[in-house]
Amino acid sequence: MNIPDSDIIRRSSALIGFSGEVKHTVGDIRLPIYIEGINTMQKFCVIDIASSYNVILGRPWIHELKAVPSTYHQCVKIPSPWGIIKITDDQQGAKDCYATELKPSKIQEEA
Repeated sequence: MNIPDSDIIRRSSALIGFSGEVKHTVGDIRLPIYIEGINTMQKFCVIDIASSYNVILGRPWIHELKAVPSTYHQCVKIPSPWGIIKITDDQQGAKDCYATELKPSKIQEEA
């Protein structure tokens, strides 16, 4: 994401994946998030692994924005001074990310 290392607050913590694997973070970083007129600063954990995702937004972000996620409707609704903002899914984008994640990287192929 072209973020300078100097912006990362060095702190290691363990993250446990869905399959039980443990990854350690490099540190934390605070980045601005902009969604249809709403600006916030959010803290993210930085992990040094190849991934098809740029970020994963979790409970702190959901709570701060009073967001209501719906996995069934594949959207998130957020109250704003201008009314309800609805962020919808991108099924093709999700499929592309999943397919990319399943492909072995060149580093893995060489090993």
